[in-house]
Amino acid sequence: MNVEIAGAVWVLPAAGAMLVSSALIIMWRLLVGPSRPDRAVAVDAMTMIGVAGVALLAVVREQAVLLDVPIVLALVSFLGSVAFALLFKGTHHSDDPHGQPRHPGKPGGDA
Repeated sequence: MNVEIAGAVWVLPAAGAMLVSSALIIMWRLLVGPSRPDRAVAVDAMTMIGVAGVALLAVVREQAVLLDVPIVLALVSFLGSVAFALLFKGTHHSDDPHGQPRHPGKPGGDA
């Protein structure tokens, strides 16, 4: 069964060009930073660019079997995002209740 996509002649190359330009911008954020959470978000965004790129490739080549790859990559990316969230837990001032910093030696503070 073949399905024709309206405007596929210009839509698919335009989508590919947008993915490439997005990957370049995200790569800049990954290399420059300035902080570790920024880089973690950039890694997550790059995996989503990869998901979209492989899905676009599956549409261009008309091979549905390629759609298994972005599904698995998206699931692995989710697990990576959760790991990054746990890694950076407690590193931001908004993690403290009511914006109050914890004081060592007081109840509820670090000992």
